[in-house]
Amino acid sequence: MSINFLLDENIPYALIVLLEKKGFSVVHLKKIGRGGIKNGEVYKLAEESKSWIITRDADFQNYYKFISYDVGGIILIKLMVTKTSYLLEKIEAFFDKYRDKLSSKHLIIVEDEIIRIY
Repeated sequence: MSINFLLDENIPYALIVLLEKKGFSVVHLKKIGRGGIKNGEVYKLAEESKSWIITRDADFQNYYKFISYDVGGIILIKLMVTKTSYLLEKIEAFFDKYRDKLSSKHLIIVEDEIIRIY
């Protein structure tokens, strides 16, 4: 099963490399000239390819809006430390422990000390 990711414009390009090394297909909004689009448009783009959305935008934690779209899932990154290396470390740890969660639709919130999966 191929898993696709759509990275929001607020996600560093360095995450593309990490995800591609893990065998995922990755599209970044800025790299396809879609930076600045509204959240509804992000959802629609993700629906087209059944992609998982990775974002730092807290608006994506609205569970009722999340379930109304046919996306792969959402990974919301809510880290206090904003350094790219820290983000990559936390995301890599998530994939090492919870990669199996990508097989079905979830809203996943990655925080400094906890990962919440809905």
